[in-house]
Amino acid sequence: MEKTIVFLPIIIFFGFFGLLIIGFFALVAKLFFKAKAQEWEGEVIDKGHHIEEEKDKYGLKKTHHLYSLKVRLDNGEIHNIPATADFYQKIKVGDRLKKEKGSLWPKKIS
Repeated sequence: MEKTIVFLPIIIFFGFFGLLIIGFFALVAKLFFKAKAQEWEGEVIDKGHHIEEEKDKYGLKKTHHLYSLKVRLDNGEIHNIPATADFYQKIKVGDRLKKEKGSLWPKKIS
């Protein structure tokens, strides 16, 4: 009886914590598989570069560069696609991109 009183709150806590962890990994898996299932082709209509600056706990300034490409898909939809710095530098406005089913990132086709 005494063990039940002591360990029941601990078991309940770890049960809820476990559900949160399982839910988080389920969400990540869903987004990952959704991204891999997409297939599209489109033209780059704009490039975006955003700089975020923040100070760390020591007062030093950190700079984060965020790159994105605005793509008009062949079906008329417009999507903002995140890009790495290297990919961003290689792409120009007017280039065509293709995201194949099964891949995570688009590729330049022209």
